[in-house]
Amino acid sequence: MKEVYLFFSELRGQSGAIWVEGEALKISAPSKFQDSKTKEFLLKNKAKLLAILSKNGVFTKKDFLQKEILADNQITEYPLSPAQERLWFIERYEEGTNAYHVPEIYLLEPSVEMEGVKHAIRQIVHRHEILRSTIEQRSDEGYGIQKVHEMPLLMEEKLVTTKEACEALIREDINRTFNLSSEYPIRVTFYIIQSEGRQPAKRSGEILMLVNMHHIATDGWSADIFKRELGLYYKAYINKDDSFNVPPLQIQYKDFALWQTVFLSSDVLDVQLNYWKRKLSGYQPLEFPTDFARPGKPDYKGGQLSFFLDEDVSSKLRKLSKRHGTTVQSVMLSSVYILLGKYTGQEDILIGSPTANRHHKQTEDLIGFFVNTQVNRTHLNSAQSFNELIQHVHEEQMEAQINQDLPFDKLIDALGVERDSSRHSLFQVLFSVQNFAQQQRDDFPVNFLSPVPIGDRYPVEKFDLTITFDDSGEKLEGQISYAISLFQPDSIERLILHFKNLAGQLTEEPDKPYSQFGLLSRKEYETIICDWNATEKDFPKDKTIYALFQEQVEQAPDSIALVFEDKQLTYRELNEKSNQLARYIRAEFEQRTGQTVAADTLIALCLDRSLEMVIGILAVLKAGGAYVPIDPSYPKDRIDYMLQDTQTRLILTQRHLTEGNQLKLPHDSVVFIDLNHELYRTSENTNLLQPDKGSDLAYVIYTSGTTGNPKGGDDWALGCVKLSI
Repeated sequence: MKEVYLFFSELRGQSGAIWVEGEALKISAPSKFQDSKTKEFLLKNKAKLLAILSKNGVFTKKDFLQKEILADNQITEYPLSPAQERLWFIERYEEGTNAYHVPEIYLLEPSVEMEGVKHAIRQIVHRHEILRSTIEQRSDEGYGIQKVHEMPLLMEEKLVTTKEACEALIREDINRTFNLSSEYPIRVTFYIIQSEGRQPAKRSGEILMLVNMHHIATDGWSADIFKRELGLYYKAYINKDDSFNVPPLQIQYKDFALWQTVFLSSDVLDVQLNYWKRKLSGYQPLEFPTDFARPGKPDYKGGQLSFFLDEDVSSKLRKLSKRHGTTVQSVMLSSVYILLGKYTGQEDILIGSPTANRHHKQTEDLIGFFVNTQVNRTHLNSAQSFNELIQHVHEEQMEAQINQDLPFDKLIDALGVERDSSRHSLFQVLFSVQNFAQQQRDDFPVNFLSPVPIGDRYPVEKFDLTITFDDSGEKLEGQISYAISLFQPDSIERLILHFKNLAGQLTEEPDKPYSQFGLLSRKEYETIICDWNATEKDFPKDKTIYALFQEQVEQAPDSIALVFEDKQLTYRELNEKSNQLARYIRAEFEQRTGQTVAADTLIALCLDRSLEMVIGILAVLKAGGAYVPIDPSYPKDRIDYMLQDTQTRLILTQRHLTEGNQLKLPHDSVVFIDLNHELYRTSENTNLLQPDKGSDLAYVIYTSGTTGNPKGGDDWALGCVKLSI
């Protein structure tokens, strides 16, 4: 059957057409199709072609060209669309996740009949087959297929006696994962808040309704369709209009999925694929600063902060869009490009934006997962003005829209982007501008349903940052959703403040190079430039760095002094372990050299970033020597040069670095200091006497050696104290 749809796609791509006239096939065939191969194909598949074209009402050339997606009831197994394939993979890989739920909560007004609402929802689910489909994984072939079922949707009613109990149930139900193999991708639950002793039939309490869909079957546009049809079917129910029906759908989502699969295997898409390859060639990943190290696997937990731009700035931004004949989206995208450029210091900026992907008329009234992700890329220029950037972004957006048929997941595959489970592919910031008030005015009949904000009931964020603007009020309203595994709330508050400062400057002088604008408020500027640079301070001239450390140990022995990954040490523990290692260093040095550790004795530290690194630094100083830090990732010849230049007799390192000849060090100089070493169990841990003075050497550190051999620079113990204070 795929070859029939491929024939349709290729014929349409050459401006040809095929239709039914009477009981015969008629074809307008370009020269490419005027051959024996086409004739043979038509004869072989005549019955199939007649059936498909007749079912879809293709009786003229115009019909064929207008109806690009054709339905076919003869097919029993429909593929997933590329977008569905990605979510289906995530569902199976994570064994269920709530990250792709699309919950909506509504308050039923007192006049609303709950049975009428249920009737309306059943009609919608019957009308849109995607809402009564499950996914069957073909393990032998490695892909999933859509299976449509006739069983009506079952809806739950839950009776509760308090709003608190209702809230707890709603939170639980919103985040309960779907089993897409055995249940429909939509759940509808009614929560009846009924005081104890009351009869439920009297409707004395509130009724809330949760409609929770999986993203694999819906998107933002689909949510609007659902709400619109809910109103239409409900109105027909209360008016007892049994003859009412919504105009029939030409196709179902499964037909779109099949069409898209065929379309992607045709030559038609090569032009778009080549465009995106050129557009994204040599892109630079955005390195936005985070508060926390990126986890190996996202937990999808998110937070949200909202803000308003003042009325004057909002008005100026809208006027800029009119001046350039572009959308508010392009103007705001330009401003966010500049914001991210200033935060990262990068000129090459990538941002994602959702696109409706509904440019085919047959999909306009269809519920399903159509939304695509468009990658926006621009190169900032220090000489460029805001006005110039807006015009450039407008032109880029026009080009991108012409090439929007390529699904994002296919783009990732075509570019050969290596999948990283810790972050979203290509971009980590999503951006959009919407008009939420207009959507709400259009969606709900009066006295029917009242939408209830989701709020923190569903705290999910799939990207590092999602920046959204609402263009419905006098003031532009912004919202930043953020991954709480990466950012603290105060960092996002600061980001918002910086954006508001930037937007004010950009709209005030849009012809001025935006490189001349800053992010800081006057108060922030004074704090950073003046207050933080007031660094003049007396330092103790008779104490070494480790003597000051000893004082801190006495003041707060049980406070956390050192943290590395999931390990930590208190000041007491750090002091005791460094004392033990210092004694061990003295003993090993004397045993190997026949001498004691004297002032300015150089001892090398060749260690990974770890607890041992800090313990080693303190231990060398306490032992009376000076440390020489050596990065174990340095080339062997550089390490050899540094060891020879310092004439060090001891090298403190970790055992795993030398296993398998990974790191080759002089065997007779190596001392392992791993925390599982016996020395930390047997050596005395009391404080050592400190015979050396602040004028003794503390460390020798080497340059990179990019212009020749590395050069060592040293500092004395009191110099370290001055720097640390």
